[in-house]
Amino acid sequence: MARLGLALSALLIVFTVAGLQSQRPRAGTSHQGKAYRFNKVADGVYHAVGTGTLAVVGNSSVIVNDDDVIVVDDHVSPAAAWVLLEELKDITSKPVRTVINTHFHFDHAHGNQIFDKDVAIIGHEFTREMLAGGKSIQMPLYKNYLAGITGQIADLKKRIAAESDAGKKSDLERQLRVAENNSASQAELKPTPPNVTLETRMTLHRRFAGSDREVQIRFLGRAHTAGDVVVYLPKERIVCTGDMLTTGLSNMSDAFVNEWPGTLDELKKLDFVTVLPGHGEAFTDRSKIDYFQAYLRDVWTEVSRLKQQGISPEEAARRADLTKHKDHFPIQGPGVPLIAVTRIYEVIDRGGRD
Repeated sequence: MARLGLALSALLIVFTVAGLQSQRPRAGTSHQGKAYRFNKVADGVYHAVGTGTLAVVGNSSVIVNDDDVIVVDDHVSPAAAWVLLEELKDITSKPVRTVINTHFHFDHAHGNQIFDKDVAIIGHEFTREMLAGGKSIQMPLYKNYLAGITGQIADLKKRIAAESDAGKKSDLERQLRVAENNSASQAELKPTPPNVTLETRMTLHRRFAGSDREVQIRFLGRAHTAGDVVVYLPKERIVCTGDMLTTGLSNMSDAFVNEWPGTLDELKKLDFVTVLPGHGEAFTDRSKIDYFQAYLRDVWTEVSRLKQQGISPEEAARRADLTKHKDHFPIQGPGVPLIAVTRIYEVIDRGGRD
């Protein structure tokens, strides 16, 4: 996952905490600002990127068809997913009938629970297994995210108490309500697994502007998790990659770093022009894939070398030197996240098995 930003600005969302799953916010509920930018990528295809007005830490992709809408990844909480559905009304009145989870991590699949049972939630079998087993809420990064919300609420209360300017106090109070609503939404969270699964490939057939549209869901190999899928639109030459490929460095807490470059080789075989990543802006520069593959190969080699020397994960995290990749990634000096080193050590110890 990309760095978890928790900036909450002036967005007022009214939720009834009790019975969250059964009580939807009223259509047209007023709020200041928007939580998402719907960047049009092609006719009927949008990249929904958070604006910073809600604790949104990942992207969605939206595919509008003649009769329905497909959403790829539904965000960090039921609250964020509700807002996505409300703001989708600015671009279409068609119903969301399909959700695709690119993987099981909380910032991409914790909106699943808000959808009615007649909505198809599609994911890899591994993604279903992980969500059904509650693995998304056991992630250290999810616990950090919750701690961040708690800290945000405490900080806002202090700032409100100290603020004498009425206008500024009102803005802070609005931000506090947003933070508290998001916290309440997390308290009501029930990780919900996909109700439709695949092992390698599935194709959805839709109509758009009177023509056939293929939406291919493909498992290309283990990478960011053991169940990443990409969503490929061959006619539009667009691919939605989740966290298999972002604009930066993906979290490696559940990764198979040694297999990831090969999976990206399979991705490169697809005929696409535009990448809609799980974090960051859409891009067309395919060289980003090469740069990331090179980084992954080097981090695996460097950390493996340190492990062979008997270096502890903590020390290896400090010493692993990937600065040769600083021209393409935000690397300031030697060192990689401990969570990545711990995972690489784990995969080595298990011989590459799950």
